[in-house]
Amino acid sequence: MQILGIIPARKGSKGVPGKNNQLIAGKPLIGYTIDKALQCGVLEDIVISTDDEAIWDYAANFNVHIHKRDASLATDTSPVVLTIIEVLHFAEQKFGKQYDAVMILQATAPLRETWHIQEAIQLLNNHTPGFECVISVVKTTEPHPARMYTVDGVGCMHSLQPENEDLNRQQLTPVYLRNGSIYITTRNALLSKKKVMVSPSLAYVMDKKYHLNIDEPRDMLLAQAILGQNANEIS
Repeated sequence: MQILGIIPARKGSKGVPGKNNQLIAGKPLIGYTIDKALQCGVLEDIVISTDDEAIWDYAANFNVHIHKRDASLATDTSPVVLTIIEVLHFAEQKFGKQYDAVMILQATAPLRETWHIQEAIQLLNNHTPGFECVISVVKTTEPHPARMYTVDGVGCMHSLQPENEDLNRQQLTPVYLRNGSIYITTRNALLSKKKVMVSPSLAYVMDKKYHLNIDEPRDMLLAQAILGQNANEIS
């Protein structure tokens, strides 16, 4: 199976401006994802899609390819699937080949290891045909949907799982959270359904110690603490 690795890394971010290029333990955040993508040995080609010139310059030091993303695809409301499809067409035209699937590796999830990438691809290999998508998740007990509510206009709470609202933690059915680390979608499903996450999807379950999705400034501090120690210590 020929897999195209895509690292989307737009410049704008309301939560942490320019986060993909911010230094974490002496390395730009995106550098951790580039390293693992190159080291895993199972990606046919790797393309970074970005509108950030600083990332263009940094990525030029590695054996990856740059897709200079148009501003229209780099806004807060731009559907990421449009960028993924454009990158797929860009890579297939550039390299003169057709891929079997694309793997999306978000720079904001820097704790994945090379073997996570390898195992996720093997999972898809083992279940095709039948499944066309693999999504990385982590098991979570708290917060659980049974502890969650919507609040209406007058402040009244409405449980998401009223049938489980009074259950103890030990009685709750485990739920899984997308951790933003790995998405794999077959080429056919991506182009026909115009979606990255297609049903039915296979869960690639990762240990919670690898869960860090950077959305807020405090997440950057946590990344600094973890990656500043020694990334190998969490293996």
